[in-house]
Amino acid sequence: MRLSIALIYSVHAVLDLKLKNVDLVMKYNLHSRLLQRMAENKCHGCIKLKEHMMLAREIKKHKEEVNALQFQMSDEALQQMPEFQGRIDVLKEIGCIDSDLVVQIKGRVACEMNSGEELICTECLFENQLDDLEPEEAVALMSAFVFQQKNASEPSLTPKLASARKRLYDTAIRLGELQARFKVPVTPEDFAKDNLKFGLVQVVYEWAKGTPFADICELTDVPEGLIVRTIVRLDETCREFKNAAAIMGNSALHKKMEVASNAIKRDIVFAASLYITGV
Repeated sequence: MRLSIALIYSVHAVLDLKLKNVDLVMKYNLHSRLLQRMAENKCHGCIKLKEHMMLAREIKKHKEEVNALQFQMSDEALQQMPEFQGRIDVLKEIGCIDSDLVVQIKGRVACEMNSGEELICTECLFENQLDDLEPEEAVALMSAFVFQQKNASEPSLTPKLASARKRLYDTAIRLGELQARFKVPVTPEDFAKDNLKFGLVQVVYEWAKGTPFADICELTDVPEGLIVRTIVRLDETCREFKNAAAIMGNSALHKKMEVASNAIKRDIVFAASLYITGV
């Protein structure tokens, strides 16, 4: 190898090889200098050169992966994502943030929503959809935010609850259409169906009115354990809505959520243990 490098340097690119192209001569000279630097490097004679080169390539590969992941997690990467910008535009459109990205009261309310989909819950509150409902009806409608089972028997609702359900579903469709308009990958119908499941509205309504647990279980094909979990989670949703009402300055809604929470927090559902109930 050293002999071949020496031979290369003993040959003149223009005089001996008759190269006339300026770019070609420059590339030839660059190549010759690189070969010389390789020969002068102390690693060139290392008996583990191949092993070390493989290790160096592996380290370089992992460093590139780390850099790529760090970039994906950075604000700069998020700002380049069309979906991220679309969600920002949606929040501006509905008034959660202003044009300077400053969080407004509506945005603060959205931050309180953890049990259900934030946008739907927030619009429900700011459209006053619970104002004309009794506490039992309000908490029953709110069960759509926390109930998880997709397939459940169709509930039999009072005209007032049926109207409230349609109004809430229409709100979800409108929010889905808004997100789709701003290039967020959302289908309005799927957005509404995935985030609103009305299968336990009748069950929760009857439970809040004081109907025994054995009787409400006859109203649906949903397993008893899932009914219990939904009602327990619904109590947390009531607390979130109560906090949101405090931010909004809506004392009537705050009181209504307190009454609704007390209405569902009873009997076997909130017993310390199902095994000692009634002992």
